[in-house]
Amino acid sequence: MRLPRYNKAIVAVFCLATTLTASASPAADLSGHVVVPYQSAKFMPLMGGPTEIAVLSGNPQTGPSSILLRFPPKYRGAMHSHTAGYHAIVIEGASKHWTENSDAASAPLQTPGDYWFQAGDQVHQDSFPSDEITTVFLRFEGPVDFFLAEK
Repeated sequence: MRLPRYNKAIVAVFCLATTLTASASPAADLSGHVVVPYQSAKFMPLMGGPTEIAVLSGNPQTGPSSILLRFPPKYRGAMHSHTAGYHAIVIEGASKHWTENSDAASAPLQTPGDYWFQAGDQVHQDSFPSDEITTVFLRFEGPVDFFLAEK
């Protein structure tokens, strides 16, 4: 399953870039120290919602960044990829994460504290089967983009 780098993905990347431009990264002091209490994270709709994003540090458009993503209950997600790899930790709720060579049924249920790494350019999907909101911390190794996979 290869990705449409130009056709279907253009709209998704445009929406993602527009959202990330509007979200301000917290200012670091001169030592580079950043503190963002969870209750103070400023969430905003991502790509028109229902997923929400809060930028914790860095600039998701130009380089590495740390973000929180919040998903509504029972959110199914879609097969997609990102150019950069990322590290993720479930903060609240529950998540499943798998690659194109696997499926949701065989993916382990991940709960608060569980970690995964996703290599860049690899097609994958996430779902959030919890009856509650799921929040995930992500550390992207480069700019954040999003490409829907072909079916």
